Amino acid sequence: MIRMRLSLITFLIVYSGMLGARTQNPSPQSGPANGPKILVLRGGTLIDGTGGAPVQNAVVVISGGKIQSVGREGEVSVPPGATVLDTSGKTILPGLIDSHIHFRNFHGPLYLYWGVTTVGDMGNARGWILAYRDAIEKGQAIGPHILAVGSKLNAPRNPTDWLAPGDVQGFQTFINGNSAKNFVFDEDSTRRAVAEAKRLGVDGIKLYTRMSPELMKLSAQEAHRNGLPIFAHYTSASSRMGLFLGMDEVLDTGIDVNVHLFGLIKATVPASIREQIARGENIQAWHLMDTSKFAALAQKMVSKNMMLNATLSNTDGDGSKHLKEIDALNTAFLQGPIGAALPEPMISKFRVGYKPAPTEHPEDVEEGFRRAGLFVKEFVAAGGRVIAGADSGAGVKTPGLSLLFEMETLHEAGLTPMQVIQSATKWGAEAWGRSKEIGTLEAGKRADILILNRNPLDDFTAITDISRIIFSGTVIDREGLANWKETIPRPNPMQEIYQNVMIHVPFIDDISPDAVSAKRKKGPELTISGENFTNESIVLINDRLVSPQSHTDKQLRVSIPSSLNKPGTYPLVVVNPGSGGGASNTFFLVVTTDFGRAAPRFASDAVARSVPFRR
Repeated sequence: MIRMRLSLITFLIVYSGMLGARTQNPSPQSGPANGPKILVLRGGTLIDGTGGAPVQNAVVVISGGKIQSVGREGEVSVPPGATVLDTSGKTILPGLIDSHIHFRNFHGPLYLYWGVTTVGDMGNARGWILAYRDAIEKGQAIGPHILAVGSKLNAPRNPTDWLAPGDVQGFQTFINGNSAKNFVFDEDSTRRAVAEAKRLGVDGIKLYTRMSPELMKLSAQEAHRNGLPIFAHYTSASSRMGLFLGMDEVLDTGIDVNVHLFGLIKATVPASIREQIARGENIQAWHLMDTSKFAALAQKMVSKNMMLNATLSNTDGDGSKHLKEIDALNTAFLQGPIGAALPEPMISKFRVGYKPAPTEHPEDVEEGFRRAGLFVKEFVAAGGRVIAGADSGAGVKTPGLSLLFEMETLHEAGLTPMQVIQSATKWGAEAWGRSKEIGTLEAGKRADILILNRNPLDDFTAITDISRIIFSGTVIDREGLANWKETIPRPNPMQEIYQNVMIHVPFIDDISPDAVSAKRKKGPELTISGENFTNESIVLINDRLVSPQSHTDKQLRVSIPSSLNKPGTYPLVVVNPGSGGGASNTFFLVVTTDFGRAAPRFASDAVARSVPFRR
C-alpha cells in the first residue's frame, strides 16, 4: 500500500505494507504446453482477417507454431498422423490484437482467456516490460505476445503548469524509480532518446501529453529513421493533463497513430468550452462536439495516412448499450477459477469496472458516445484504419474482456463486423509494423487463432462466445490458466489504483528511542514500528546492517551498534531483500554526549510560557 498525504504546498508519497502474492504453482495445463507436432483445424468457417469473403469448410494446418497451409476442404491436404480438431459449426479468426494496453502483474492469463494473443503496451517501466516480453517468448511466463514502447517520450513540466493527476503519478514514479517517462526538449535529446529506445529493443515510440506539435514532428522523424512506428496521446482535453491540443493541430507531425479522441474535442467544440478547458476546467465535452466538422478532419487524417486508436469504450463506454451485457460477463468471469486466483485488491476493482459512473445527465453521456462513434464511422468510411485498443491495465476494466467491449462499441458506432475484426487483427498488426508475422491467417504467419462458437458476421455478440484459443500453435486450457505463477514483479509498488502485492516495501512509522547517548555503556534496544516487516528484514543504521532480534509484521527490535559512538544524526532504513523487496522511508537516530543528563531549563511548559524571552 502507498500512503499519500497531500497539502496545498507539497505532495508526499511514501510506502506502506503489501500483501503477499496469491499465486499457485503452474501445472502443465496452465498455459501453452508441448502440443502436437502437427495440428489441423477442419470444418469451420474461416475469417482470415484480410477482409476477404469467409471460407466455408476450411482447413488450417499448423506446425512449429506457424500456419503451414490454409484453404477450403479438398484444396489443402491433411498430413498423415496429424491431430485433427473438428471445428464444424465454429468460426475461425486470427488471434486478437489489443493495440493499447498497460501491462501489469497478474494480467497475462486474463488476456489469453479472452482470445487476446498479442498486446501493444503503451507505456511501462522499460526494463520490466521488455524482460516480461522476452520471458513469455521463452515460455518462462504466461501471457500474450507483447509489443512494447517502453518509456513514453514527454516534455518536462514547466514550474508554472498546473499540477495534474498525471503529474502526481509522475512524482510517485520519481520517488519509486523505474520511470515510465523519458523527457525530451529539443532535437538532440529526442535523437538520443529514440536511439537508446531502439538499442534496447522497443517495438514503437509513444508520445505523451506535454509534447508540442514541433517536438512531436521531431520525434516522428527520429522514430521513422529508426524503423519504429510512433503513437501519440498528445492531449487529454484539459490543460491540467498537459497541453491542450486539437486534432487539427497535429496533422502535419508525421505520427502514425492518433491515440484517443481527445484531440477531437478542441477541434470541434464551441469557443466558450475551449476557453473553459484552457483555464484548467475538466469538462467532459463529448456531447458538445460539432459533428459537421468531422468529415473534413477524417479526410485530412486519411490523407496523412494516420491511423486512429479511438479507445471508445474507455472514454465514452458508459453510453454503450452493451455495457450491461459486458458487466454480466465480467461478474461471471471474476467468480470463476481465474478470478479466484487474483489478488483481492485487484479483483475488488475489477468488479466495478463495467458499472457506469454516477451522473446527473445520462443523456449527455449517451450523446457523447454517439458523437464520438460518428467520427470513428466517418473516419473508416473515408478509408481510414482504426486499431482496436482498450487502454486496459492501468484502470479498473478487466484486461482481455476490455478489448471485446471495445470491439462491441466500434460495431455499435457503425463499423461493419468485418471492419471491427480487422481493427483487432490486420490493422493492428499494420500499426505495429508486424503484418508479416501476425494479423491474418495465412501460410507462414504465427498460429495465433481464436475459435468462436458462432459467426460474428451474423451476430457480433458472438465475439464473446469463445470455443478455443490457439497460442503459437498450442491449444490453450482456458480454465487451467488459473494455475499460473507470477514471477517478475513490476517495479512500481502501485498498480495505479490498487497495490502491487508482489512488491514488499516496508514502511516506518516511528522509532523509539529516537535519541541515545554516545557514552552509553550498553547499546539500548531500538524499537521500530511500521508495516510490512518480515523475518528477512534487515535494518541499515548509517553504515551497519543489523539483523532484528525479534520481529512482527508491524514491529522490529534491534540493538544499536556500539560503533555508533560519535555525536550526530544517522539515517535508519529497513530493507526487505529478494525479488520484489525494497527499502523503507528514512528515519534518523540522534546520538549525543549529553542526552539524558542536562537539567531542563524550565520545570514545565507552563513555566516556560510565563518567562519572557530574553536575548
